[in-house]
Amino acid sequence: MVIKKRQILWDWTNSAGPGNPGVPDKINQVPFGSNSPVASVVNWNAWVPPELKDRAPFRPMVRVLQSTSGNDWAVIESSKYPIILFFNEPERAGITPEQAKDIWYKQMLPLRKNKGKRLGSPAVASDDNGRKWIEKFMSLVSNDPPDFLCLHYYSTNANDAIKYIQDMHNKWPKHKVMVTEIASIDRNYQAVLAFTVKVCNWMDSQEWIFEYGLFDFQRKVADNFVSPAAQLMDGNGNFTELGKIYVNQQPMKVPGKADVSEKEFSAASIAEEDGRTGEPASHEASDAVFQAAEAAVEDNNEFSASAALGGDQQKALDLHNNKRKSKGLHPLSWDNQLAKNAEDYAKHLAKIGKLEHSSGDQRPNQGENLAWASSSNTPLAMAAKMWLDEEKNYHGEPIGQGNFGSYGHYTQCMWKSTTKLGMGSAKDAKGGVYTVGRYSPPGNIVGQKPY
Repeated sequence: MVIKKRQILWDWTNSAGPGNPGVPDKINQVPFGSNSPVASVVNWNAWVPPELKDRAPFRPMVRVLQSTSGNDWAVIESSKYPIILFFNEPERAGITPEQAKDIWYKQMLPLRKNKGKRLGSPAVASDDNGRKWIEKFMSLVSNDPPDFLCLHYYSTNANDAIKYIQDMHNKWPKHKVMVTEIASIDRNYQAVLAFTVKVCNWMDSQEWIFEYGLFDFQRKVADNFVSPAAQLMDGNGNFTELGKIYVNQQPMKVPGKADVSEKEFSAASIAEEDGRTGEPASHEASDAVFQAAEAAVEDNNEFSASAALGGDQQKALDLHNNKRKSKGLHPLSWDNQLAKNAEDYAKHLAKIGKLEHSSGDQRPNQGENLAWASSSNTPLAMAAKMWLDEEKNYHGEPIGQGNFGSYGHYTQCMWKSTTKLGMGSAKDAKGGVYTVGRYSPPGNIVGQKPY
């Protein structure tokens, strides 16, 4: 099934207008339709690009203060589109959170109350000023918050991007997220490819991310901050290799790395080789979400393959084995050495403060699943539950096909030739919990199925 989350950030200069012939026909390079990952089009304006021709939803934006009056506001009020975006990096445009709050209550909320529109928050930069601005705004409108939390992120490190987006979601876990601008600013094209593939595949796999837009489709580099290596369009308006990958591929792959050998994939996590961290996060979930699963374990614990384990260890093992039993697979046994390896690596993750797969030579003949939670009294069971919940995304395809980013943890848990499991966890200084699962022999071998 195609996951439709990708926004086309279609620069206004591409559309034809007075003194600007544009390249409106170049939008035809976008594969609109039910089999396309493209979800919507944004041009940072209220007016819709005429060349779009209703082939995808448009997201009008109240970009600056001037957009709240005159013709721009009239276009917003009469828009037929269901989602309206609000203010683009207002902290850099001299708009205070208090001003934005006043406009929110006076003009934006009536769009929701009277016209049924869903509203995006202002999208701020990811620096300290941006974070402080959005925290203040969200506190001022806490009684009538936006429907979507809109974010921007630029850096050279994919793991930092993922952590930032995850951290912002954890601050406001009730809101779906729109990452309305994101890109690598690395000047090296291969680094840009690796960043983009990893981050986009991860965002595709997170159900709480509603949409995201890779910056951007325009014929020239926007400014000195943006990397020329990350351009999605050339000077003539034709899509670059990166632009074509973005609008066509799901999951995305780094060119030239599609034919990785089976040996490489079995020795190192497929999630890592495919450029995806994919670690599910709890999103401020409480341990109460496991009550039903734990009750099922208690009713069916004769399938457990080990004894004398700690309570959380036993719950995690039973969750694995009850799910394996449902598929006719043999149970996993708990392995204390794998558990020690997992705990040691969890401590490393807690120290560096981010999710990052170990290299294959650090875990010979071991598969690996990772997870993070803001807090938990049963982190092993929580992680196992999240991994196994990916079952709904798996439709029997061989590994490497379909949206691996949405099911890869599940298939490792269920790999038919895996016999041993060990898990460990560690807390960071803020109470966040990093959980590691180690499996032997490893699963997720390209071209094979788990059972």
